[in-house]
Amino acid sequence: AYLSRPAGEGEGGGAFAEALHRAVSDAARACAREMAALRALLGIQVLLLPSAAGPFLRALLRAVLLLLGHRYPKVRKAAADALYVHFLTYGDPLEGGEAAEGRGGEGGEGGGV
Repeated sequence: AYLSRPAGEGEGGGAFAEALHRAVSDAARACAREMAALRALLGIQVLLLPSAAGPFLRALLRAVLLLLGHRYPKVRKAAADALYVHFLTYGDPLEGGEAAEGRGGEGGEGGGV
């Protein structure tokens, strides 16, 4: 219900998702050295990405992208894997969420460009 609406739409649209993101960010700062907790918090942030829009989407992407430079390799790998799967599934959220198919670089059916 709340998560399905982009932030700023409908009655209280995105309020729950934004509150959840704030709680996850605070928890991530508190447990910066606990890999299991960071990986769980990363999963929550990536799951919020499809329902986010505008500044909230940018804040979520920033939080996940910062984990790509984390000091622990397992956290970096988990962040990279989660983003890879998200981008394959939903496309680039900053380009309107279009599917990645048909945009250069992939050797799909029908020959080349």
